[in-house]
Amino acid sequence: MRIAIDGPASSGKSSVGRHVAEEFGFGFLDTGLLYRAITRRALDLALFTAPTTAAEVASESYEALRRELTGLAKVTDVHASGTHFTMAIGGFSLSDSELEAADVELFVPVVASIASVRDALRSVQRSVAARGGSVLAGRDIGTVVLPDAECKIFLDATAEARASRRARQRGYSVGSKEHQEILVSLLARDAEDRARAIAPLVAAADAVIIETDALELSDVVQRVVSEARKVVR
Repeated sequence: MRIAIDGPASSGKSSVGRHVAEEFGFGFLDTGLLYRAITRRALDLALFTAPTTAAEVASESYEALRRELTGLAKVTDVHASGTHFTMAIGGFSLSDSELEAADVELFVPVVASIASVRDALRSVQRSVAARGGSVLAGRDIGTVVLPDAECKIFLDATAEARASRRARQRGYSVGSKEHQEILVSLLARDAEDRARAIAPLVAAADAVIIETDALELSDVVQRVVSEARKVVR
């Protein structure tokens, strides 16, 4: 069985997906890490020399950069160790801490906006899903990557609720300057994801939509597990 979990940034996809995968003994892949891996490698190779927007990278003058990033996507792989996956590009394995760095956060929306990069990574994601029972979390899993997934979930929450969660996770108080910066960043990311010409963020027509604003993690996990079990009965 393949479980697709989509939703905006900080909606809980990764935390929920990981717990659901453990419940079923499936492998779990946060597909956003693939884009982060390419971004990390691109930064290490100095392919980005200045802040760049998705609109800019789509222009003719950025063709060489798009080609370089697509080349990285084509040599991206996912190494499995039990239910844990490690991102690797051209033989370079990348740690989770490297993928969560602040400079990666700045450039990953640009990388994710490139159609040829998304095309190259689609086969990687489908390959992981084909290895057996799997849970994939992202923004276009149920609509593009696995449109025939047996169970599709779309987690949603207001930007305010998501910003508060992320602030607390990072040790900032709600209402702090850092919290406000996170909110502004999430609103900008939402706008980019939903307006993206290629694979925009949208719930699949047959996805179960779960609003998580007032729910605890355990409640969301059990709801997803319940929906998945309906499929296997």
